[in-house]
Amino acid sequence: MEVDQNSNVGQKGRFYLTKHIWVPQEPIEKLNLKMSDMILRRMPKLPLGGADAEKAFPVLTELRKSHAKIKADLDYLLSHHETIPALHEVHPRDLYVPGRAWRTFLLKLWGHEIKENTAAVPDTYEAICRIPGVHTALFSILHGFAEIEPHRGSAAGVIRFHYPLIVPSEPEKCWIEIGGHHFHWEEGQPLVFDDTREHWVKNQTDETRVVLIIDFNAEMPFPVNLYTTLRYNLIRHSTEVKTVIERAAIGVPPRDRNAAPELAKAA
Repeated sequence: MEVDQNSNVGQKGRFYLTKHIWVPQEPIEKLNLKMSDMILRRMPKLPLGGADAEKAFPVLTELRKSHAKIKADLDYLLSHHETIPALHEVHPRDLYVPGRAWRTFLLKLWGHEIKENTAAVPDTYEAICRIPGVHTALFSILHGFAEIEPHRGSAAGVIRFHYPLIVPSEPEKCWIEIGGHHFHWEEGQPLVFDDTREHWVKNQTDETRVVLIIDFNAEMPFPVNLYTTLRYNLIRHSTEVKTVIERAAIGVPPRDRNAAPELAKAA
């Protein structure tokens, strides 16, 4: 998959509200992070893993109920593994991991369903739709010996949910560090955290790790909710997001739920 090099949209330095109107990226992200530091005081105590995460956010058990169906969707998706893009191929302004060691399959972005992609994983998308307030959802596929450098997301007031689907046979060697808290993934055991806390990921095995990532807005008190709602709508309707959606819609053939399961290619 090739990125349109003739377009400035998505490139570092500018965030495009329309095709010709942009704002400088760095000051906006700094403002968001300052707001985040204020918002963190009103957020639920995060990060949380396993039973603690489900107790705080019981609606997220909808994914556990559909675990087998989601795994079937994932097996089908991985049978088309080579068509799945790296994150920097759909969003050049975002994190870069060398080669294609970190692939992402977007299902929903800032409230927009990517129908070309959700058709490939229909049971997964149905389960996601039973969770209120979801604005972004994707499969995150991290290859063996890959590392995602320490970083902070800039979307203040957003809660991120990891639902692990494939983990290495030595799970303690594939981990995420979030604001000084150390976790490793276990299949079906959720992890909830605030994306604006510094976090980084390292896979110290030769096996692939796959998690379903879901973002949803935390409930914020007035007047903080005015800021988070305004930010959400500006981003949602921006040319930046529309361009990312166009790049992410790779059109894996729709999955026939009645067909025999396909064997995933080696990831």
